[in-house]
Amino acid sequence: MYRLVSILLFLSHCAVFAQDAPVTELSEVNLKYIKLKDSVYTTTQTILSDSILKRNQSSLTSLLNFNSTIYLKENGLGMVSSPSFRGTTAQQTAVLWNGININSQTTGQTDFNTINTRGFDQVIVKSGGGSVVDGSNAIGGSIYLGNNLTYNEGFINDVFLKYGSFNTYGLDYKTSYSTKTKSFSLGFSKAGSDNDYEYPGTERVNLNGQFNNTNISATFGFKLNNENTINIYSNIYDGKRNFSLPTPNALKTKYYDFNTRSMLEWELKSDKIVSKTKVAYLTENYEYYPNINRDFNTYGKVGSLFVKYNLDYTLGRMLLSGGFNYNQNNGEGSDIQHKIRHLGSIVLGVKQKVNKWFLYEASVRQELNNIYESPFLYSAGLQAEIASFYSLKLNTSKNFRIPTYNDLYWEGLGNPDLKPELSYQGEISNVLYLPNTSLTLTGYYNTVENLLLWTPDVNGIWRPSNAENVNIYGFEALFKAHKKIGRHKLDVSATYAYTVSKNEETDKQLIYVPYHKLTTSLSYGYKKLSAYYQFINNGEVFTTTDNAPEHIVNSYMLANFGAEYNLGKGTNKYTIGAQVLNLWNETYESVLNRPAPGRNYSVYLNFNI
Repeated sequence: MYRLVSILLFLSHCAVFAQDAPVTELSEVNLKYIKLKDSVYTTTQTILSDSILKRNQSSLTSLLNFNSTIYLKENGLGMVSSPSFRGTTAQQTAVLWNGININSQTTGQTDFNTINTRGFDQVIVKSGGGSVVDGSNAIGGSIYLGNNLTYNEGFINDVFLKYGSFNTYGLDYKTSYSTKTKSFSLGFSKAGSDNDYEYPGTERVNLNGQFNNTNISATFGFKLNNENTINIYSNIYDGKRNFSLPTPNALKTKYYDFNTRSMLEWELKSDKIVSKTKVAYLTENYEYYPNINRDFNTYGKVGSLFVKYNLDYTLGRMLLSGGFNYNQNNGEGSDIQHKIRHLGSIVLGVKQKVNKWFLYEASVRQELNNIYESPFLYSAGLQAEIASFYSLKLNTSKNFRIPTYNDLYWEGLGNPDLKPELSYQGEISNVLYLPNTSLTLTGYYNTVENLLLWTPDVNGIWRPSNAENVNIYGFEALFKAHKKIGRHKLDVSATYAYTVSKNEETDKQLIYVPYHKLTTSLSYGYKKLSAYYQFINNGEVFTTTDNAPEHIVNSYMLANFGAEYNLGKGTNKYTIGAQVLNLWNETYESVLNRPAPGRNYSVYLNFNI
């Protein structure tokens, strides 16, 4: 608490400079994220638009690595990838698809290399605890994957073709048609690579690293009248990967993913009421082959039903919210007992804009289930406009993560008596804004209780248990600026994160949590020509719990450069572009003994008609 108070007192007196007023930032958020729209007043979020998605590689790993404070640990290009968001574990970041949590019910996390960002119109990164709104896993932060429904825009087609080093390719096609009352879109994305790059500075080649994946998404919207809208969302992901060999003589392995997502949404809007009902069904299936020359495999499959209802009622300057969530998981696998579990929750909230300078909000959530101890969660925050150029945000929350199928039901090893992880957080943000420039400085503190770990028992058998507590604190900075002079356009953005995440008992930093991460992006445009430069500096990370200096992943600096030219006229756009990835041919890795590729190239074409 001494550290927290010190950080908060320091930040509350910081002198900083910034951009658009918070009201302007809020207007950019898609209104279907009603809960996100509310909570963004007292927390921090970053919106990654369609143009940013296209300039990055198609994986969620690459997108967030260069555009957020999240540290991504990737077992080689295209292999298993997991996040560390504000010093937390991979299972403590929630990923939501159009408002539905899609973290794996077996592992508790999302493999960010199984998310093809070309299938979405917008990605939003929300920092800090969000379990009251987003449910389990939202301890470090939440990632929102969104598909937009637009109306009265006629027929639009978008084709994106990409080819690069290591026979890496990408094909993305999206078609949409909309009238005043109907909206339809269909997206198809396919990506793959031989992934046989040379390890920089050695004579070794990345063996058995080939991968390919296909993503199909569709949305339908029907305006029944001025108040009622029916929306349908669907998504299919089919991925096949061979896992890169850690040593030349290791057995070759492969892994298949097949996931489906479907959701029906009914939205009712009136002057004072916004009612949303969502019914979704998700499936996740995996097959792992420990030897690709044999048919033997292990597998797991889970079907999940989600029912969510939320009602917002406006009463003067006050917004009252209430809702309930129900989730049924039906899972089994080669090593997992067949189990059906039922989870529910009730959510209540209030937000009031007292005057044009001051706003507060508070929400509570009660979990309901018969498997583990049901936690009571809360979130509260305020926003005060201290001056025309400076706003202050405060937020505190209690968050949680539930045990997974593997934790509870692994045959002979699972522990049905596990408790959920609990997190108590506090943060303060200083937001300063000037025309065309913004800077947000945030200090936070987070303590995680009942951290769930797999550890060996007295017989040397690994079992899950609630073993440790973790104390996390840090500082984040988000900067944006843009300037237009005649036909010249310049955009600059940067993020910085300082993160301390220590085991309370040992006082050692958690593995794969860097103390420092910095990203910078520069973009210049003149008439139909544009160029951009991306830079990232990741600090060193420990790979063993004792923080042994001989077992670290060294810090590295990585840069990408790209340029593109628009050949189109009017509303028709025909863009040709080229990229140089790892521009300075840096030798680096984000996971020990998993080297990443050196300098490589790609070209792309984008047709928008």
